[in-house]
This record gives sequence, structure tokens and C-alpha cells, in this order.
Amino acid sequence: MAVNGLTLNIKTTTEAFTLEAKLELPANGVSIIFGPSGSGKTSLLRAIAGLTPCQGNIEFNGDHWQTNKTNKPTEKRPLAYVFQEASLFPHMSVGKNLAFAERYSLPHKNKSIKKHLINLFDIGHTLERMPANLSGGERQRVAIVRALLRQPDLLLMDEPLASLDDARKRHILPYLERLKNEFNLPIIYVTHSLHEAARLGDYIVALDQGKIITQGTMLDILSDPLFPEDIGREAGSIVEGGISSIDSQWQLANVHLSAGNKLKIPAQHLLPGQVVRLWIQARDISLSHTETPDSSIINSLPCVIKDIRHDRNPALLLVQLQSGDNTLTTRITRISASQLGLKKDMPIYAHIKAAALL
Repeated sequence: MAVNGLTLNIKTTTEAFTLEAKLELPANGVSIIFGPSGSGKTSLLRAIAGLTPCQGNIEFNGDHWQTNKTNKPTEKRPLAYVFQEASLFPHMSVGKNLAFAERYSLPHKNKSIKKHLINLFDIGHTLERMPANLSGGERQRVAIVRALLRQPDLLLMDEPLASLDDARKRHILPYLERLKNEFNLPIIYVTHSLHEAARLGDYIVALDQGKIITQGTMLDILSDPLFPEDIGREAGSIVEGGISSIDSQWQLANVHLSAGNKLKIPAQHLLPGQVVRLWIQARDISLSHTETPDSSIINSLPCVIKDIRHDRNPALLLVQLQSGDNTLTTRITRISASQLGLKKDMPIYAHIKAAALL
């Protein structure tokens, strides 16, 4: 997916907004468009879909959707769009909403996937109900299934969890992970939540004030201590590992990382052999010179200090750590760094709360 020299000039009654973007996204996995409100995330997604007029070139799998001379209409682009609000037809049952959508599947797709999608997103019990009688999470799952019934070559998702409370977000995220794992379908996912980005994304494009601040693989970008200074305050890191065993007595899973390191995390719904991705927020890492400090924290990783940077808050520092193949970021007070005598290349232990690991 290539977007070259794309420029959108968006004017409202109160202000003018310009979005400038040049990017090339992977042809598989989940690409995250991330940034604060008003940064241009939805504008970029709507331009890719052909819903917002713009200048520039948009190409997908060798097909030129937009050039300076041509502009393929939205209905001719092999994509589906999931909006923030479910936008189901209110006068139709869930089953009829899905039947309507299936009639508009792409011409070259001739095998129905409706039954599989209904099972995958667990909406079989809703088929006879009207949209007004669904919970927010159910409505959004139905909306995702309805979009997928078109059998698109590209799925666009514009903050699909934004209208849900935290409990419903936690409930629906596993369904999005199933979608990612079961379909070989490139997805462009807009969000302002680093938690959603870290959990779902493979590639990330960060926007602020209509410009791309940074882009790259999720593991590289979120491990860069400069990243949160640019566009967010949820500094943190991503690590991946395999579950080697479950401690049934304490209901903890043992996650093996590189270099023989391991972490313990809550074992709910996890199984041995499963590969997991962990989002470790900077505020949940403390440092010490000893492996087993007298505290309730049960995870300790041997690390080396790679870098120490100033934070926007003059009382704090961002410390970048290397543990095996994993890069971690923690935020500590300047006084703590002074008391510990922290210096670049110094060995140190990172202590991580098991209850905080996501």
C-alpha cells in the first residue's frame, strides 16, 4: 500500500487543516495510524478510501486508485470500512443486515464466509435481534462482520473501539486478534490508544498536526524513548515470548524471552506453547542494583543501561534498557537516578509488576 505525496486541504467554518503524508505500508498484518485527536488520522483513512477529496497518488497492489489524472470511486476500490459507530441499518435485524452486506461482496469472491465469521465473532445469538437491542460491543462485532462479508482485499478500521467503555474494549480486543490471526488480510487501524496499537499492530505511522512524526515496525518505534515525547505520555515497550508453563497454584504463566530471561504474568485464558506480546509501560518498571529487592514485585530482568534522556517533566528521566534482545523504557525521577548513580553501559536490574503486564 503506497501513498505518495498525498495532500489534503480540509477547511471548516472555524479553521483550516492541511494533512501531508508520504508512506508505504506493508502488504500484510495490521498497520496502525496513531496520534492525538485532530492529528489527521481519520482524514488519512478517508483519503485512502476515496471518501475525502485530496491531491496525490494512492496505489494498492499495483492498482492505481488515485493519480493526478484519475480517481477510482470508493465502490470500485476492493476495501471495506469499519467506522467508529456501528451504523447498522436500524430497521433490519442483524441477520438481514448481514444478508444485505453479503450481496455486495466483491465479484471475484464466490464462496460465502458468513457462517465462519458469525462463529469467529460469536454473534449467532444476535441474528434475530434488532440493532437497538444489542450492546455496544455486540453492535461493533456485527459491524465488523458486515464489513468482512464484502470479502475485501483491504480492511480500514477507524477507531472501532472509541465508543466503548473499558470493559467492553477488553472484551472485544480478543476478537480483533482472532481476525488478525485467521485472515491473511492487510488492515489499516486508526487509534489514539497506545494499548490498542501495541496489542494489535505490526507497523505504526504516528501523526501530529497533519504530519508524519515517525513510522516503522511496532517493536522498533514503541521501544524508542523519543517516541512518547513526540506524541503521547504512555511510554513503554513491547516484548514477545512463549509460554513455557502454567503455575496452577498461583495462576501465573511463565513467559520465556531471549537470553534465557523470563517473566511471570497472570495466566487467565493462556496456554503453554502460546506466543504472547506484552506491553510494559514505563511507569511499571523500577530499577535497583540487586536482583531480589524486598518488595511485592516478582519479575526481575538483568539489563544494561543503553541511554538516559531528559523527560518533558524536569523532575523525570527516561532510561532505555537492553535485556537480551529486548529493549525496555522506564521513567524515573532525577533524584532516584542520582541515588542509584545511573550511567550509560551500567548493569542494572529492571523490576516489573506481574499484575501490570498486558
